[in-house]
Amino acid sequence: MSRPDVTYTHGHHESVLRSHRWRTAENSAAYLLPFIQPGVDILDVGCGPGTITADLAVLVEPGHVSAVEVSAEALALAKLEVAAQGRANVTFAVADVHDLPFEDGAFDVVHAHQLLQHVGDPVAALREMRRVCKTGGIVAARDSDYGAFTWYPTNPALDNWLALYRRIARINGGEPDAGRRLMS
Repeated sequence: MSRPDVTYTHGHHESVLRSHRWRTAENSAAYLLPFIQPGVDILDVGCGPGTITADLAVLVEPGHVSAVEVSAEALALAKLEVAAQGRANVTFAVADVHDLPFEDGAFDVVHAHQLLQHVGDPVAALREMRRVCKTGGIVAARDSDYGAFTWYPTNPALDNWLALYRRIARINGGEPDAGRRLMS
């Protein structure tokens, strides 16, 4: 289900996808890798173009990865990537992180990379992720904190871009500083 109150600010332009396809489990989910072992079941929420998903599928074999995205169009990108890598232990579903179509305690690990900044209620999203995670399992999230972005030398154009991006992301229903709230 797609939430009408949230717009994906980054969009799916090829320049955005190129950046997202660069992501791997090693360079974007290294914090999670020590907890991944063969045979576990993972839910990858907001799987994007599927590069992290495909890596996780290798690591959990003979376990399983379920990958979800908020739209069929976005999910199609992940399906293509996983098929290109020949991974047979991944299934896909269109789903909203606030209302996941899985039973309580269905997964050993529930993972989200750069998702919470795009949802209006990150706490509700994390609660739903916890609901589908087994007792003793792991809910893992990595996200941005645009408010902490900085550069040197100072650049007024970049300062203006950042202020505009944060404002637009919030208008679109997201929270661009979700990363700073993860521990709370």
